[in-house]
Amino acid sequence: MLPDDRELWACALQVERQHGDDAPRFVAERIGDLAVAGDEKGIATWKAIAHRLDRLNRTGDAKASSGDERKRS
Repeated sequence: MLPDDRELWACALQVERQHGDDAPRFVAERIGDLAVAGDEKGIATWKAIAHRLDRLNRTGDAKASSGDERKRS
């Protein structure tokens, strides 16, 4: 069973805060490691986090293009 939606969003936000522009690479590496390990539940969880991270990045790109940039660290 996947974590609930709020937990997945919290994970995506934390990954973004910790890894900044490298967040997509970090998530891809994590999914790859889990695939090698055969952890299907872990893969599904991290794919769900990746989806939310992508949505965050798209929202951030839209805000940046409108002049309302979010701070990235």
